[in-house]
Amino acid sequence: MKRNKILLAEPVIESKDTILLIKKVLSANFPNEGKFARSFESKISKLLKVKYVTVTTSGTISIFLALKAVDIKKNDEVIIPNMTFPATANAVKLTGAKPILVDVDRKNLLIDEKDLLKKINKKTKAIVPVHLSGRGSNIKNILKIAKRKKLYVIEDAAEAFMSKNGNKYLGTFGNAGCFSFAPNKIITTGQGGAVVTNNKLIHQKILRLKDQGRVGITTGGEDNYVSIGYNFKFTNLQSALGLPQLKNIKQRVAILKNHYKFYKKHLIQNKKFKLIGFNLKKGECPLWTDIYCSKRNKLFKFLRKQGINCRYFWHPINTCMPYKQSFTNLKNSKILNRKLMWLPSSLNLSKKDLTKICNKINQFNLRNE
Repeated sequence: MKRNKILLAEPVIESKDTILLIKKVLSANFPNEGKFARSFESKISKLLKVKYVTVTTSGTISIFLALKAVDIKKNDEVIIPNMTFPATANAVKLTGAKPILVDVDRKNLLIDEKDLLKKINKKTKAIVPVHLSGRGSNIKNILKIAKRKKLYVIEDAAEAFMSKNGNKYLGTFGNAGCFSFAPNKIITTGQGGAVVTNNKLIHQKILRLKDQGRVGITTGGEDNYVSIGYNFKFTNLQSALGLPQLKNIKQRVAILKNHYKFYKKHLIQNKKFKLIGFNLKKGECPLWTDIYCSKRNKLFKFLRKQGINCRYFWHPINTCMPYKQSFTNLKNSKILNRKLMWLPSSLNLSKKDLTKICNKINQFNLRNE
């Protein structure tokens, strides 16, 4: 079927294999969390080369559970970048702790390390670096700072599944890493997420927290409840959706990297328009290709008229009502505000699509020099 529009992102479901697995789940008459979820966790564990994986209801809840597992609580402070999806701040707030906003580096949109050091105090207990669009070049430096200041590092790797820094996958550097399987991610389970860690104690705490504080497999009756907990369980049905997508995950990574390479080669860049870079040689996987544009809103509207769907970047957290504060000490965020957007990054993009996108953007920029 011919498409009239070029989409930003869209799920790519392995329909045939998924239907077969769903039939198996239904045949077993156990659609809730069970052996298919364990299989999904096991495959992720092998892919990311990490000891423990726990699937959850979302990336947001994954961050929340990881923070709770390292005992983040009321009156603690947790540092997050100001340029991120509100879920990062909301997950901190769910623990009762206070999210402290740190400015970002204009080149890569990651935590600004100088501002990070300024914001650490006696109340600071953890840092949540966000691997925006699949970037994580600063993670080793953040770990050094955290070690020196005795802080936990919970990686928000919601956009970085299968993205690497050198030989190691993002999400596996800190005390725990958190992923999202929402529809616009490299794989999707509709909604859902995962927490990964190499720390057995953290893993055990997360297992209890996501399942009502229960230890061991439920009997539905006189189970052993040892702590406060919640219901953030995954399902076998979701696993049946996700498992087939893992089979060709390396191909998906390659496609996204090729999208970015194409954009980099064919888009004319200058001070008014430029790509936010990725380090492909070090293994970063561009989930989405993002750009800086001084006339972003005009470009966005122009592309939409051409049937090309892009997406505005999120508002900085400090401009969102629940976390409202001035741009004081957040100067880079202020400069970047309303200047960033994502280009189409769907796994289904064709060379023809990419060519059209680049031609239209170059046409717009030449007209608006």
